[in-house]
Amino acid sequence: MKGNMKTAVTSELYYADPDAARDWLSKVFGFTKGLVVRDSTGTIVFSEMEIDGGVVAVLAEHSDFMRSPKAAKGMNTQSVQIRFTLNIDDHYAHAVKNGAVIVSKPETYFFGDRSYLAADIEGHIWSFGQRIDNSERPPPEGWTIEFP
Repeated sequence: MKGNMKTAVTSELYYADPDAARDWLSKVFGFTKGLVVRDSTGTIVFSEMEIDGGVVAVLAEHSDFMRSPKAAKGMNTQSVQIRFTLNIDDHYAHAVKNGAVIVSKPETYFFGDRSYLAADIEGHIWSFGQRIDNSERPPPEGWTIEFP
């Protein structure tokens, strides 16, 4: 292996209208638009969006099993979790002000994360979170925590 290559895990999200999704993600969640690759018809085959050093890919639907939740009656089999250094309450306020569909409001959890859930323009679920220093507390009664 050459150089200092590191493993990167990138979520790829499929949209019926990836151009509209990129505009929406930029306006509502504060993502920065990055690389865009289009085919000969102008359809996005691959694109990147960045926030606070993290990257997600936005692509057009292109097979029966690579669809937007919009095409699957709103069903999601996963969500995208973004844990960043940005102020979570400011991010939440910006998302609400710009039309995000809020699934759950910001909450600080016993393990020290403060996060909220929102649905995007086509129904993908996003979890935005921030580690809050000195906010850890014991887990709920009956819960256990395991470390490797």
